[in-house]
Amino acid sequence: MPTIVDIEFRRSRPERFIVHLDSGEVHVVSPETALKYGFALNRRFEESELYRILDEDEVRRAKDQALRYLENRPHSRHELMMKLRRKGYRQQAARQALAELEKVNLIDDRAYARLYIESELKRSPCSRTVLRHRLREKGIAPEVSEALLEEFFSALSEEELARQVAEKFLRTNRHLAPLKQKQRLIRLLQSRGFSWEVIETLLPRSPESPSP
Repeated sequence: MPTIVDIEFRRSRPERFIVHLDSGEVHVVSPETALKYGFALNRRFEESELYRILDEDEVRRAKDQALRYLENRPHSRHELMMKLRRKGYRQQAARQALAELEKVNLIDDRAYARLYIESELKRSPCSRTVLRHRLREKGIAPEVSEALLEEFFSALSEEELARQVAEKFLRTNRHLAPLKQKQRLIRLLQSRGFSWEVIETLLPRSPESPSP
């Protein structure tokens, strides 16, 4: 029977118990689980019971970690999964933790994608193509992305978004020589995904040469 031969309390954020077994295995356990199941020095467990408890605790800790990420900012399900995996949580535990959060609507990819599009268009206007690519990187399902992009771009034109970018750039870069100003504006608009047809209409016009 697995036996606890050492147990230490770690005052980290979050707080954890480090549990050493007589087999040499070392496990991390939340204080809630340690208290609930009476983890203590020389405590013995049936092997099947111990690993059931450890699996249950890993899901609990993964869920707590995901909630801390969500406290900082909204996340897509894919983003949370990647972060939990990098933290060392097994895929099965991470998947179960996120499923439990989805059940109570603490993870909602459609709501997240809507908020993300609104924020990006306000903070850093860009084309539909760029937004589609960014949403795909965040793991948003294509059907969700397309429905939301159609909704937003039915009320917004890429020409107007590009004009917002160009006007802001020109206001803050008046000191540049005309050629350099034009070159930088082109690169900026291209980086935001706007087509050349749109960009061309926004470039500063050279003064007309005086008539002889």
